[in-house]
Amino acid sequence: MDHVRKEDLKEGKMPGRVAAAAFGQEGIAAIPAECFVGYAAFAPKYGQMKPHYHEDEYMYIVDAKDAFITYGPTKDSMNTREALKAGEIIWAKDGEWHLFDFDSEDGFLSIIAFFGVPVGHTKEE
Repeated sequence: MDHVRKEDLKEGKMPGRVAAAAFGQEGIAAIPAECFVGYAAFAPKYGQMKPHYHEDEYMYIVDAKDAFITYGPTKDSMNTREALKAGEIIWAKDGEWHLFDFDSEDGFLSIIAFFGVPVGHTKEE
């Protein structure tokens, strides 16, 4: 049995977030797997997240403060913005553009992300 502790995972920094892979690509994740499961924290202190899309992504919201998801079918038509709260689940569908943003400088979002592929395959233009 493998037992993964969040505090033991290697963190990777990207624009707007810090992420740690629990299951996924060998050499990156703690446990090699054909899918990706990991933790991510988003906050203004990590910089501005860029709009992006990728394969189906499922996200469980562990905790949030003043956090929102903005999304749409294209980068130029991301017109829907919804508040996020702990305990909710988000499904960003294949090819759906999205980003997280905040209404305060001390806002944050903590999630567990699930992909059916080893890496998130994030795409930006």
